Amino acid sequence: MVLALAAPHALVGVFYDDGIYAALAKSLATGHGYHLLYLPGTPGAVHYPILYPAFLAALWLLAPAFPANAPLMAAANAVLMAAFAGILAAYLARLVPGRPWIAAVATLIAVLSVPLVAVTTMLFSEPLFLVLAALACWCADWAAEREPRSLGPAALAGALAGLTMLTRSIGLAVVVGVGVALWRARRRAAAAVACGAALVVVAPWLAWSAAHGGDVEPVLVANYGTYGALLKQSGLGWIGPGSLVGFVRPLAALALPPGPAVARVAAGLLLLGVLVLGVRALLRRAPAAGWMLLAYLVIVALWPYAPDRFVWAALPWLLCAFAAGVHDAVTRSGAHAVWWRGAGLAAAALVGLGMVPRQAIGLAHGDATRTARGISAIFAQVLPWIRTATDTSAVVASEDEALIWLYTGRRAVPSYLWRVRGRDAESFGPDTLRAFLRRSGVTHLVLTGLASDAAPTIDALLAREPGFLHLVRVWPGPIMAFAVWQPPAGSGP
Repeated sequence: MVLALAAPHALVGVFYDDGIYAALAKSLATGHGYHLLYLPGTPGAVHYPILYPAFLAALWLLAPAFPANAPLMAAANAVLMAAFAGILAAYLARLVPGRPWIAAVATLIAVLSVPLVAVTTMLFSEPLFLVLAALACWCADWAAEREPRSLGPAALAGALAGLTMLTRSIGLAVVVGVGVALWRARRRAAAAVACGAALVVVAPWLAWSAAHGGDVEPVLVANYGTYGALLKQSGLGWIGPGSLVGFVRPLAALALPPGPAVARVAAGLLLLGVLVLGVRALLRRAPAAGWMLLAYLVIVALWPYAPDRFVWAALPWLLCAFAAGVHDAVTRSGAHAVWWRGAGLAAAALVGLGMVPRQAIGLAHGDATRTARGISAIFAQVLPWIRTATDTSAVVASEDEALIWLYTGRRAVPSYLWRVRGRDAESFGPDTLRAFLRRSGVTHLVLTGLASDAAPTIDALLAREPGFLHLVRVWPGPIMAFAVWQPPAGSGP
């Protein structure tokens, strides 16, 4: 109920991926296959696994009028997250023996935190991913406890793990967690069956994405290409100390109270120590979840994209492990028990008096949906102009290109072309942008503000190629629309 009430009055597509998921759902529901219909050439959607768009497509068939069907799809996400909370609390009830309520409380706090409410109230795939991941881990632990010849639960666990990969590519961590947990429980046949089942589920998608990987232009690889193509383009320069810093930054911002840097570092080390204690408890009492979490964190730490959204999906598991670590520290006996108890209580106080009230206040003030509402206000000015000032054959370059197509029917392409360099995004530059706009038949370009990622490259293009972009409309912000010069047909390059 809380998640449903928190849903913003926002446009679908303001966070980029949510618009692409909706566009793919429309493509599937209308019989056009798994293609990006708004991009010239309608390439295959190899960057986005198919299961979540297929789930949205089923809802689209029930209510085919867009955007009237957007609240239905958002409500489905809220239901999925509520289901996940119940499944995880029941699964991890064993995490603190005799106190099943601890996992339930930790799960509830995580699910109602500002980051996860923001994720849930948009059309993101995390709620479906989390449901499938929790079920896969639970089934794997159940399979590990059964008679060795009983391989059905292992096959189910593997199939569910494969479905997580069809929801998010990082579901590979769930496959690893399931397989390692069964292997370490000396259920070698069960581990093989689980991994085989996962492969059977995922193989058609891998084959399809490999066959269509060449559909995507090289300059769009960071947005739409396979991860293999991304790694080929970027190399391994993004792996280094910055990987770890980028990984812990969002967690530190969420959990640590403000204060001097030295105090924050000390508090962070304390929380990390208690978390390590909790992960050890997770590995003992819910091993599939423990190994899955470790594999997930390793992948996120090495991920070439900003880690924030990936970290938030792990937050319920991390908070449950942290709660188990606090309990184990506080109840530890023997030598140094007093020090352990003090560390556990101090860590609990940091989270209980810092993170929890801050998240509650942020939720009450609408922090979870503020960004979505702000971006929606920008596009609410632009969309009517696109519908009235351009004809149906127009091609628009902008941020959130899927949003443009969903609400106007105009084909659209990104206005910012970038690649991974180190841990940062690097523009391909004005010459590449100009060639891409010409090649894609772009007729109009929208700049949503001077702080836009695309602004420096567009500014350089204006200086380098006078007359190529002609300013035709300005809104407060400033938000600007340009007409793009295209040579007459048959005039050559």
